[in-house]
Amino acid sequence: MFDEIGQIIMENEIVATASDFNMGVEVEMHRVNSAGELSDRPYPQAIGSQRRNKYIKNDFLQMQTEIITPTTAHSVDAMHYLMQLNDTLRNALAPDELLWPLSMPPALPKDKSQIPISDVDPAKKAYYHEWAKIHGYTSGIPTGVHLNISVSEHVLDVVWKKVKAKQDLTHAEFINHVYEKIVQGIVYYEWLITYLFGNSPIAETNFFDDDEGPKEPVRSIRESHFGLGNKLKGDYSSVVNYINGIEQGIKDGALLTEAEFHGSVRFKKTNAELTQALDTGVDYVELRMLDLDPGAAVGVRTSTVRFIRMLLTYFLMTPALADKDQIVAKLDQGMAMNETVALENPKEQTIYQREGQELMEQLQTFGATIHWGPEYQEVLDVMQDRLDNASLTPSATLCDHIKNDSLKLYALRVGSRYQNRAHKNPTPFKGFAEHPDMVPDELRKELFDKSDRPDKFNPTTNENEK
Repeated sequence: MFDEIGQIIMENEIVATASDFNMGVEVEMHRVNSAGELSDRPYPQAIGSQRRNKYIKNDFLQMQTEIITPTTAHSVDAMHYLMQLNDTLRNALAPDELLWPLSMPPALPKDKSQIPISDVDPAKKAYYHEWAKIHGYTSGIPTGVHLNISVSEHVLDVVWKKVKAKQDLTHAEFINHVYEKIVQGIVYYEWLITYLFGNSPIAETNFFDDDEGPKEPVRSIRESHFGLGNKLKGDYSSVVNYINGIEQGIKDGALLTEAEFHGSVRFKKTNAELTQALDTGVDYVELRMLDLDPGAAVGVRTSTVRFIRMLLTYFLMTPALADKDQIVAKLDQGMAMNETVALENPKEQTIYQREGQELMEQLQTFGATIHWGPEYQEVLDVMQDRLDNASLTPSATLCDHIKNDSLKLYALRVGSRYQNRAHKNPTPFKGFAEHPDMVPDELRKELFDKSDRPDKFNPTTNENEK
């Protein structure tokens, strides 16, 4: 079952460290008014200057907020940050505002160019305007969840010491190999993630122009070719090919910059050009395929993060998806499968149920071998139920709330509940008003030193980079 990396991890008894990846979370949500329309209110003053606040800021549009947690050494701590920052944002909103809990935006004006672009620095604002001219506003409006993931440095060091004498690899090539293996597994099985967590079945008025878009509810508009993204397909066969593909896209005019590539997975460097990954290795990967979960105030459930970690651990410790000469075809197949699943009827079983069952059984065997605890088994049981019964999937459940081809009433009801709950916090954090550019250590002390923070709270030194 294990490849060489997995065997070394097992022999050195570092499975727990290997499976609890460094993690940072980014969650985008639209600010809307009480009528369910995009808010025309300015960036909330209570969270300071949006050009300086690196944890709560505007994204592409002025009302499109984004929470960015610091990177932590334990994924559960990233979720604690997310909860606190989400509460902070909600308490800073205007009295008639709330956060739209769905990935697909509320009803839009017919002329989308009326929607104000974010008040960012002049250079970035010019970039956003140029981006909108090329891609249109619609591509930048859907929101979702991004997970920034990196393998523990301790795990990488232990494995490297064992393999460097056997493998004809530089240290950077070794690191990139580890991330390639993980990313290729995620890209191929993205269709299963879409099936299990897809949650954008319909679009509201004016998202699509006339005669565009699906005619019936689907699993995930955002995860299909109708959703967020660009036409350039990422080449995940290797880090080298990924970089070359993006650079070629810039030369051909398909991309303005490296950051414009909106694939569902991105290899990343921290505060450096991606080309440096060829010399020093990838720092982390960004997973961008999760729709917002309206069943969670923060937009993503801890159980979802746990399942993604289970997949990452499995791909880290087991043999690569395919041989080098077959990997491109395998990844192309996975991308095609994801498009199919994203546009399936959410109430019906996916046509790839058998393939999904095979992976679930492999995860069960893998989990039993590395002794996953009951909390992981509970997550696997929930995912198995969803695979067996499509009506239990998030998108199918969300379809039950569609009224007159709209989810507006449901979104307002859920968003209002979360907003009211946040207002019950007797001491919401207000430190950003005076100090919006605090560093991670300062933020940790402000948010957690006066509360029961996790016992093993241990942020890493690196911050997420958008």
